[in-house]
Amino acid sequence: MKVLYVVSELAPLTQTGCVGEICGQLPLALADQGADVRILIPAYPQALKAVRRKGKPVDLGNPLGLGKTRLIPAWLPDGSLRVWLVDCPVQYDREGGPFLDGDGRPWPDNAHRFALLGKVAALLAEAGGMLGWQPDILHANDWACGLAPAYLALNGNRQCGTVFTVRDMRQQGNFDAELLHLFGLPRSALTMNGLEFFGQISFLKGGLYYSKKIITPSPTYSREIQIKAYGEGMHGVCSLRGGDLSGILNGLDEDEWNPKADPHIPFPFDGDNLDGKLRNKLDVQRAFNLEPNPDIPLIGMVSAMGKDEGADLLVAAISGLISAGAQMILVGSGDKEVEHHLVMASTTYPGRIGVQLDWERGLHHRVLAGSDLILLPARFDPCAVHQCQAMRYGALPVVRKTGGLADTVLDCLHGEMGTGFVFNEASAGELMLAVSRGINLFRNRSIWRRHQVQAMKRSWGWQASAKSHMEVYHRARLT
Repeated sequence: MKVLYVVSELAPLTQTGCVGEICGQLPLALADQGADVRILIPAYPQALKAVRRKGKPVDLGNPLGLGKTRLIPAWLPDGSLRVWLVDCPVQYDREGGPFLDGDGRPWPDNAHRFALLGKVAALLAEAGGMLGWQPDILHANDWACGLAPAYLALNGNRQCGTVFTVRDMRQQGNFDAELLHLFGLPRSALTMNGLEFFGQISFLKGGLYYSKKIITPSPTYSREIQIKAYGEGMHGVCSLRGGDLSGILNGLDEDEWNPKADPHIPFPFDGDNLDGKLRNKLDVQRAFNLEPNPDIPLIGMVSAMGKDEGADLLVAAISGLISAGAQMILVGSGDKEVEHHLVMASTTYPGRIGVQLDWERGLHHRVLAGSDLILLPARFDPCAVHQCQAMRYGALPVVRKTGGLADTVLDCLHGEMGTGFVFNEASAGELMLAVSRGINLFRNRSIWRRHQVQAMKRSWGWQASAKSHMEVYHRARLT
């Protein structure tokens, strides 16, 4: 199976968050399943510096009249996978990130930049033989790549299966409809059964409507986006395509998130020997000026502190959690009002709450290694992996029942197979009740240990995810 994997960000070349990391890991797992994967990404300056170039650039002319374009063949820095970089200096050779300038504002020509990416992807899918490699599947990721399957379908594609992954229905790529002509797309596509979305053209809708198969990062999210509450105005097209939707959980780099061999934590441990976890707990308590006491339940939260992440629920529940006898370590930044409340809480409850607004990868690992409970009270979290990281470190997650959180955490009410605590309503009261159940279970050390070990032995590697993706690819080829 030859797969053209089209992305707007990819670790280690460039990333803005967890999506870049996920897009960097899945192709490797697909290759392990026997797929011949080639990655297509814009030639951002940081990407050009990172790759290992291999071969002469291929002149593609000026596909959309947006600037002379070349295809630069290369390898990832470790030589693991082939990469093709879409080199159009007018569109991509600039300082800043993939989507935002140095001041954090969206590039005003993002529509042009990612239309070009989609057009080049479609050209390769249609005529990849000119490079000696014809893909069986074009897999486009998120709104920025959404025009790739649209170009193929509107050009009468007959030979390449198309798959589209949507991770966040809120990121839609909606632009002025007058750009349709510039992008070489027919006026007939500007309809409800096409690219039109409230009078604009939508890159996201292009992927949702024109791809043969659609993937979301969790089974629950696949169902959620078909209803008004989560569909962000596109629940109709998602419902229409319901038979072509698949929810596939993300994997986790189990080498990085491995408490037995983690260079970020001072005391290695595993499910057979949890002494190291107790020592990590004491270490992180001291680091945050908390009373170093293994008998006090330690609650951690490492997150972007915003409303989507449920940080406002945490703020409303803090006094109750402290009254229940817990300590808290809170790491991350986001909503400024939430940040203010967290800092104030740390001064109101000295020795009970530690706060650091700056996220650090090493600190993230240390908090998981030392915490007993990890809070994930999200209102919205389709592609959750933080709860899987927590379980690897014997920190039982407290999660709201949504998206990937609902699909990965089994409540301890279900017996010894339980790996965390789940609540339904996005309210401080429900969060408080779920945490209270966790604190009560923590008091019974023998039962608590069994749940810790159960959580730690769960497998979150990429193999199952990659296998499910391959199955979707085969179905897309047959459609």
